[in-house]
Amino acid sequence: MAMRDTMLERRALAWMDDPYGAVGYSNTRMHSVPREEADAVQLAGINLRLEQRRAEIPVLAKLAEAQGISRVGRLDEAAPLFFTHDIYKSYPVSLLAKSRFDQLNKWLDRLTPYDISDLPVGDCRSIDQWLDRIGEHTPLDVATSSGTSGTMSFIPKTKRDYRTSVTGLRVQLTERFGETGSRADFAEPIHVLTPFYRDGYSNTARLPVYFLETFCKGDPSRLHTALPFKASADLTWLAARLRAAQAKGDTSRIDVPETLLARRAEWERIVAETPARQAAFIREKVPEMRGQRVFALGLTNLFYDIAHSGLKAGARAEFAPNSVVMAGGGGKGSVLPDDADEVIRSFFGVPLRGAYGMTEQNFYLVTCEHERLHIPPWVTALLLDPGSGGPLPRAGIQTGRASFFDLSQDGTWGGIVTGDRISIDYAPCPCGRTTLHMDKKIQRFSEITGDDDKLTCAATPGAQAEALNLLTSL
Repeated sequence: MAMRDTMLERRALAWMDDPYGAVGYSNTRMHSVPREEADAVQLAGINLRLEQRRAEIPVLAKLAEAQGISRVGRLDEAAPLFFTHDIYKSYPVSLLAKSRFDQLNKWLDRLTPYDISDLPVGDCRSIDQWLDRIGEHTPLDVATSSGTSGTMSFIPKTKRDYRTSVTGLRVQLTERFGETGSRADFAEPIHVLTPFYRDGYSNTARLPVYFLETFCKGDPSRLHTALPFKASADLTWLAARLRAAQAKGDTSRIDVPETLLARRAEWERIVAETPARQAAFIREKVPEMRGQRVFALGLTNLFYDIAHSGLKAGARAEFAPNSVVMAGGGGKGSVLPDDADEVIRSFFGVPLRGAYGMTEQNFYLVTCEHERLHIPPWVTALLLDPGSGGPLPRAGIQTGRASFFDLSQDGTWGGIVTGDRISIDYAPCPCGRTTLHMDKKIQRFSEITGDDDKLTCAATPGAQAEALNLLTSL
């Protein structure tokens, strides 16, 4: 038994260190790990991570201590230790308004295994400066996101986390399941076409920096973005505060520094110009990429508009046949026709893939031939009851709140409870992959209720309160 446990732990350590390298950068090997074997390695890995991260992340240590958990015997026993996604915006918002980046550093330091407590940031006068300082002097590459609440989240991803994410996209998008990929193909540069920013601090804006490495192989002439500049985290926060004020019906009081408020016109100009920039970019770049191998990543509504107009004019994209298009985001406020995917496929003439991911995790789930989203074998998926927060059975077809544990996570603990309602089918997928698979229809609980999500998780309320108090006692 000891030998068997050691072998499981060695495999878990390999998945933690370099998951795609551990499967030979093979999409086929990745999705051919027997289900029971994957569960056993995940369990060993969660216990290794728990032992490691309890000593490095104070908030996790407090959450585990308050519930008397030092080890788990089943995968669902780990659920009470998963952080809720709103933990990454749990700081007092006044710290941003007052540019107290020294205090924000203390807060962030309690959520990551990397020690940033002594990093001098007291002279930073903007969010951009603060994030740049962290990125220049630590392994962290902090990601931001802002929701309807008007509070910006700061997720302590690392450069290694981003590289893992982008490597996963390349492995899954450029090798057909059931075929054997080659290292030579993985080393081939590919054009990247995306109607987003060239750089920034949100997950979407930051990805092109790593696309340049993994897809373009360092050749900047192969990276094509509609917005050829770096997105500002300060402007993103300003926009979030403006939305929050408008929702309350009072835009006269917006608690941001005056220097940032003075940039309101700059933000409004970017917002006004972006749709036209993106549409013109796609129209210009599609014919320019004729005959080239392309990875096109963008919003479904944009791709549909271009595809519909192109087909109406008798035109089609002529990318190389080993190209791929990945679209997401739905209609973004517009209603797409039922045949939108078919129209996009017809115009581009290459596979159209859907995907699901989140800033807090490294994985991107990519649709298979049966339109199912497959979960990597090093990621534990636990569905929680939306009411009680308790884990649902891992059998049959279950629908509930999505929570995940990603063994490859470097900058954080790895466990997260999301705001997403998903369905998982525990039966084998007809495509032949052994990995767990999700329905591609995903809803936010806030959209279902029409209100703020009353986030529930498996942790006891007392343990949550203790952990949060430790985190915010600055």
